[in-house]
Amino acid sequence: MRKPVIFILIIALIFTFISPFIFSKYLEDVPETLEQSFLFGGPFPYAKQSVTVSDDSSSYPKVIEFTSPLDAETSIQWIPFLLNILSYFLLFFSIYSITSRFINGRATRKEKEDQP
Repeated sequence: MRKPVIFILIIALIFTFISPFIFSKYLEDVPETLEQSFLFGGPFPYAKQSVTVSDDSSSYPKVIEFTSPLDAETSIQWIPFLLNILSYFLLFFSIYSITSRFINGRATRKEKEDQP
């Protein structure tokens, strides 16, 4: 059981690191200040980036995409980050458990009693 847990934890970490690139922000109108801080990630946003948006009202609605942490300064909020890992881990572990139970099956009480 130890190997599947480690494998699922690694998959949860990968999905957590990829999630800011999947979930983007949407601005419908020009904000009051042009320097905005956005949280990216999902299901709990954890990666914070500051973005300067344009003041041209014709460019709205606008979708703000997450840029690489190597290209822009990014701060990590640790509690949502850990909640993301936990939520993805629980999701994938439940899928693994259901699938392995369906494939392998579990011995019923009668089968257990019949075994020597």
